[in-house]
Amino acid sequence: MNTMSNAEHEIMVLRKTIEDLSHQIINSKHQEERILSEFSSMNSELVNLQRLLAKSNAELTAAREEAVHANHARARFLAIMTHEIRTPMNGVIGMADILLSSDLSDEHKRSVMLIQESAELLLGMINNMLDLSKMEAGKMQLQESTVNMRLLLDHIIRLIEPKVRENENTISAFIDYRVESDLIGDGGRIRQILLNLLSNANKFTKNGKIEISIQLKENSANSQALHIEVSDTGIGIAPDHQKNLFQPYAQADRPEQQDVEGTGLGLSICKSLVELMEGTIDLKSDKGKGSTFWFDIPLKKSPKEAELLVQTRPTRTEQPGRQEESAMPPLAIGQIEKPILIVEDNPINSQVIQLQLKKMGITNVHTASNGQEAVSIYLSHNYLMVLMDNRMPVMDGFQATRKIRELEAAEMRVAIPIIALTANTSQEDRQRCLDVGMDDILTKPVNLDSLTRIMHKWLPVTVTEKILDMSVIQEIIELNEAGDPEVLRTLIEMYQSETPKKLERLRTLAAAGDAEALADAAHELKSGSLSIGINHLSQLLSEIEKRSRQQDIQEIPEMVEALFPAYEKAKQELEQLVN
Repeated sequence: MNTMSNAEHEIMVLRKTIEDLSHQIINSKHQEERILSEFSSMNSELVNLQRLLAKSNAELTAAREEAVHANHARARFLAIMTHEIRTPMNGVIGMADILLSSDLSDEHKRSVMLIQESAELLLGMINNMLDLSKMEAGKMQLQESTVNMRLLLDHIIRLIEPKVRENENTISAFIDYRVESDLIGDGGRIRQILLNLLSNANKFTKNGKIEISIQLKENSANSQALHIEVSDTGIGIAPDHQKNLFQPYAQADRPEQQDVEGTGLGLSICKSLVELMEGTIDLKSDKGKGSTFWFDIPLKKSPKEAELLVQTRPTRTEQPGRQEESAMPPLAIGQIEKPILIVEDNPINSQVIQLQLKKMGITNVHTASNGQEAVSIYLSHNYLMVLMDNRMPVMDGFQATRKIRELEAAEMRVAIPIIALTANTSQEDRQRCLDVGMDDILTKPVNLDSLTRIMHKWLPVTVTEKILDMSVIQEIIELNEAGDPEVLRTLIEMYQSETPKKLERLRTLAAAGDAEALADAAHELKSGSLSIGINHLSQLLSEIEKRSRQQDIQEIPEMVEALFPAYEKAKQELEQLVN
């Protein structure tokens, strides 16, 4: 009995174990089904996410392509619009320039000056927009050359001084004596930064002081780092306005400046330019106590060999936006045998250039309204020079220039100077002009000064200057009672024996950039020339002396080169006179 109980108990335990295992198997199966269901659900979600990701990637690619297209469209729009805006601006500034050189009453002159200043302000805004567009597109490039910081500073002070006086401010400048005379950098962009900072300082300062200083921060074997500050005693800037001041259009958010003209782009452009030069820019300011804007930039040292090469080599093209530089006196050109061809589709611009040429005495002028017409006219005439607009209907200036150069080569004609008239200031456009065969570039708006420079540079015309002063020569002849020119002959021989060496010395001093010695040497030769009645050469020497004393020697090497043909001309006339 007892034995049966034990067997039944074991059977019951075994049955219980089997039941538990069955429950576990069933539960495991349910769990497996649940996991499979969850996995299937997760897999479906993953597939959906992959589809969404693929769609998002496609949308991002499309958005990126659209953004790139929009940037290209904006850049093209800005290029076209600035060209179109510069075209009527050329008429406004050109006509104002011509009017200012006319006989006007003081009231009318002030009115014309106001028109000119307003047009130049608008032109500055256009240039700022172009600079900002280039920087955002990563297309802004530095144009490095030899920079004399002392001459640059002196030039900037002379440019800003009239505006400073208008606000009854005073301006002073300091430059560390350790800063080398010639460094390598983009002088035009450094000048742009300084003029912007000085202009801002003057805007927000009345009856106060403006100071600019250039200190040597670091000096190494190959470079110098400069610390440049522009300080003022003006209205200052509140701390909450300072943090966004270098952002584009930041001025629009500053209510205390509502009455000041400008786009608010200047400081943003300054920051971008300084960073392009691998420098830094910042400010210190307290509300009501004035401001100090500063920037640090590294500049390479100029090798001595390169220094001499840069100083003696004439530049091929005019620099864009540099029309404020000291002007050459207008040419007094008589009637020329060969005509000048103006190719310009805008009748206002064509008329302005004709009036500017007339102001110089050049009236033998032909016009064409597009490149195709210019090529056709060129075939039947022998021109002295072509002033060629770049953007025109039918055939643009680039195509027309190529065609003219091909015709010159095919017909073995002498190549004539072709000068580009362009509103596009980009380096790429300037290089394209030179690549197609243009010789030089005039940036619109074209003023009388810049056009005169081009005429001086490229026209082989005789300037109607009085070479000899016959009244002085007659006085020398009358020193001999018999009217014999022996005294004059002796003086001329002495002059001819000494002058070539003096001219060569002037050339050497001009190459070395020694302004003080240049002024003294030019004065000495001028005095000797005047004493025997050499008029035109003396006038050239007088201009060299004046500019040298003002430390304005940028164009002196070219002016010195002009002395040599002027001397030869004077020598020929003197020899004819005594013989």
